[in-house]
Amino acid sequence: MQTGSLSIRQLLKKAKAGQFKLPQFQRDFVWNEAQVALLIDSIARNYPIGSLLLLEPSPDIQLSTRSLQAAIADSEHADSINNQNFELDNKDAPSNKDVTPEAQEFLILDGQQRLTSIVRVLLNANPSKTYWFDLGEIYESFHEERSDWIKQTKGKSEDTTRNDGRWIRADLILEGEEQQYVIKYFLKHLLEQEERAMQAIQKVHRVFETIRNYQVPYILLEGQEGVEAICRIFETINSTGTRLTTFDLAVARYFPYPDLRDLFDKARQSHPVLSEFDVDGERLLQVIVLLEKGREPSRSEQLGLSKSDIIKHWEAAVNALVKAITWARRECGLEPQFYVGESQLVALASVLAGLSEKEQENFLIQKHDQLVQWFFANVMQSGFRATNYRIFVHYQSLNSLQKSGYLPEEDIPLVKLDLETLVRLAKSDNRYKAALALLRRHIKSDFYSGATITSENFEMHHFFPRSFGARKKYIDSIANLVPVTKETNRFLSNRNPSEYIKDLVEKGNFSVQNERFAGALLPIRIGPQGDIKPSILSDDHYEVFVQERGKLILQKIKEVTGNRFADHLGEPYEEI
Repeated sequence: MQTGSLSIRQLLKKAKAGQFKLPQFQRDFVWNEAQVALLIDSIARNYPIGSLLLLEPSPDIQLSTRSLQAAIADSEHADSINNQNFELDNKDAPSNKDVTPEAQEFLILDGQQRLTSIVRVLLNANPSKTYWFDLGEIYESFHEERSDWIKQTKGKSEDTTRNDGRWIRADLILEGEEQQYVIKYFLKHLLEQEERAMQAIQKVHRVFETIRNYQVPYILLEGQEGVEAICRIFETINSTGTRLTTFDLAVARYFPYPDLRDLFDKARQSHPVLSEFDVDGERLLQVIVLLEKGREPSRSEQLGLSKSDIIKHWEAAVNALVKAITWARRECGLEPQFYVGESQLVALASVLAGLSEKEQENFLIQKHDQLVQWFFANVMQSGFRATNYRIFVHYQSLNSLQKSGYLPEEDIPLVKLDLETLVRLAKSDNRYKAALALLRRHIKSDFYSGATITSENFEMHHFFPRSFGARKKYIDSIANLVPVTKETNRFLSNRNPSEYIKDLVEKGNFSVQNERFAGALLPIRIGPQGDIKPSILSDDHYEVFVQERGKLILQKIKEVTGNRFADHLGEPYEEI
């Protein structure tokens, strides 16, 4: 890895030579004109604009690329530039004979929007616009930290100036060609104020010199760091906080055939569940690795797939992953809002993909209880994290279950969870999301209206409203959440349960209502005389309510995980 900097002049010479390329996973140029102007203004003031992250292709990392979205004119210097040594840091550059043509190309991992903006403005390379620098605005108001001295007009113009010489075309400043126009403009418009004219000329000259000599820092990855290191560095440095996924690299590696991005977009259109759960395309590559190689689906294994491997297994992988997610939604209560267990679902999809449709259905039906226990025992683990290794372990276990009917006990970990931990789980905790899935799985009807809860109409309702949260601990406790329909959630809104449960008492039919309470794991019942038992619905009884409901939820966790639930001593829980 190298670090250094390039002046704007050096940067644009390399852009003219076509030295900078975009990997196919990079998005298109999306910056608006205000962002472009702010960048150029920052450069003119010598403000930092962040580093470029560049990758030098290597035999281990071959990615399909495209050019910058800029209409760069052929340069008369291009031939001489192409014959120069293109190592970014010229101080320690090797001799020209050591530099191959491949080494002269650099892929932009981060900084595409900035580099394209600089090129479009300072090389007059916007396909549909021309940029100008307003000399009058620079002289009169540059000190006011405004960027309105940067102008743009529609269409490509070959004119050097506009507005009686006040605007000069932006690309003229690159080689100092603007000087004659700057002198001419100010001597003309400050005709009888020679000293002021010279001050204006010097001020504008300093701005343009700052742009020409501005140093853009870069980090160059030389390709030998390996895929894992490159992805880690990208995630650390990337200015948008975006991850560089294995699927991004695969898109660039295999383009144009197969066009993975296009295949994945079509899969998401055909199977909306993939979009709903925001499934990453990497999951499909992991399935294909397991199908084709039967090995841990690491990044290197995924990028080592042949094009024929992907084409052969793509449809089966898509259909199997859709079936796995749909099964988890139906049988385990999984929803996009609390999507957990990705490693298990990739493993399940990989096993399903190797079976016929009839075999898939038989497997999911006949092994239902074991699969549900296996799923919840894993997602109810503290610090749970999906890894390629875990996916492989799960895959081996499910293969064993499918072929021999045996699920290795080591892949059904003990669930160690007590009441106090449960009711205080943080929303960021994997177990919190798993518990939400369990509530969604168990609670089929709305406790208030009796309506059936579906994926399309459900929301999580705070039994004690969040508006009272300032006076309560753990207002987002799992024990204070209950699935209801959207209609009920909006109707109950911020009302306290001591009020809205009275509505249900007034409607009568206590036995039906008590069944709904029980179904929703609510620790209250309506007595024969219409009294609520126990009396725990007032605001000052919130913590008692949380404890009592937590016990009911914990019991359901015990039931679904069976003998893999451990008590506080770590011993397996024996079902009664």
